[in-house]
Amino acid sequence: MLSTLGRSVRPRFCRGVSQALADPAAWNQAPIVVSVLPNGVKVATQTTHNEMGSVGLFVNAGTRSETPATAGAAALIEPLSLYGTKKRGQTAFATEVESMGAKLDVNVGREQTSFTMSVCKENMKQGLDVVCDLGTGLAVENFDKNKNSILHSLEESEQATRDVIEDRLHLCAFRDCSLGYSNVGPFDGADALSSAQLKSYLDSSFTANNMVVASVGSASHAEVVAAASAALGGLKAGPRRVLDQKPYFCGAELTYRNDEMGPLAYLSVGWEAVPWKSPDAVTFMLFTTLIGNYKAGSGLVPGNLSGNRTVNAVANKMGVGCANEFEAFVKFYRDTGIFGWYAVCDEVAVEHCVGEMMFGINLLSFAVTDEEVERAKRELKIKLFAGSGSASEACSTLGEQMLAYGRSIPAAEMALRIDAIDAEEVKRVAYAYLNDAEIATTALGPLHGLPQYLDLRRMTVMHRY
Repeated sequence: MLSTLGRSVRPRFCRGVSQALADPAAWNQAPIVVSVLPNGVKVATQTTHNEMGSVGLFVNAGTRSETPATAGAAALIEPLSLYGTKKRGQTAFATEVESMGAKLDVNVGREQTSFTMSVCKENMKQGLDVVCDLGTGLAVENFDKNKNSILHSLEESEQATRDVIEDRLHLCAFRDCSLGYSNVGPFDGADALSSAQLKSYLDSSFTANNMVVASVGSASHAEVVAAASAALGGLKAGPRRVLDQKPYFCGAELTYRNDEMGPLAYLSVGWEAVPWKSPDAVTFMLFTTLIGNYKAGSGLVPGNLSGNRTVNAVANKMGVGCANEFEAFVKFYRDTGIFGWYAVCDEVAVEHCVGEMMFGINLLSFAVTDEEVERAKRELKIKLFAGSGSASEACSTLGEQMLAYGRSIPAAEMALRIDAIDAEEVKRVAYAYLNDAEIATTALGPLHGLPQYLDLRRMTVMHRY
């Protein structure tokens, strides 16, 4: 069993690995330096020599931090940020961002909220001041003044069907916990919120010990620490977080049948997974590439020629295929997770699509070959490390890892953790978590071919006779 990602690698691997990971020069990347301010704010920097840099403020709070009294508050942060802060009014805020030629992103997730800005290297200090001001100085009084327009923008925002299905899957699986609160809307109770309740949410969640400042660019670590101290040094730390009860994963279905919305059905099935720091987390990441993803008519290799068994079976079903697209996914949280698949298929192929996807998941517990695992490991490394390489992407990854693991994970370490997994390890983890396990399912569209929930539940077991 692998050590947890929250700690350094144990000497389970080959001789010399521990020494290699202890030497930053062996990572073939700029070292990441971490400091902690007296009030608990963490500062993580990676100094490079690029013309563009990226700075961000990452907060360990999101929709899961809401209470019944503040439900919908997290969703208001992004539209409210357009109205500026207490220090910078709406016009001054927009003018300052435009004058730097910067790109500002505000992202609110279930457990993490981020304010990131891509700037030229000479504007990194100013950009850091802006994102810190957003995270600590939102003018909540603007909510009461502009409530109608803010709520209207939430209602009118278009969401991809994939995001809606994922959101409803969380609602189905974690319905007794704030982890199941909607992240895309509709936000029940948002229209009843006041600026006082919004301020209560910010004061309880956006505290110093919940924040990470990340920087990737030409600014030195000392410069970023000094800027973070000036912007956040006076922020108070919140009370020590009491570990609440682990969310109960509810085996249930939440389907929305609509035979008039077109010929396509949208489906998703999820299993309970593991937290960020679990020793089995990397194996779950490997599950996603073992099952793979598929989109009809796209990709270098046609699906009907793919070496991936699930992709090949779906593309060749009945000679024409049984899905327009599908993708396996895994979402980690601090004390739980969710693994599953999402698929889009024609209404006449729903039963075939579900059958092939459930059979593919079943094979993980019993019939995975070394060849499949090696191919999946290669694809996982490509997925993790073959990004754009931009400062913005590196900053987002750094901030996310600091919140999730409490440290950054070097690419060399992650590659070693992936290489340590073999077919027997895959089957062990799959049998422990996926075989004969409870599932949550949600679907939208013409679903007359969707098996009943009890039949779906039986598909998690391999029947031999």
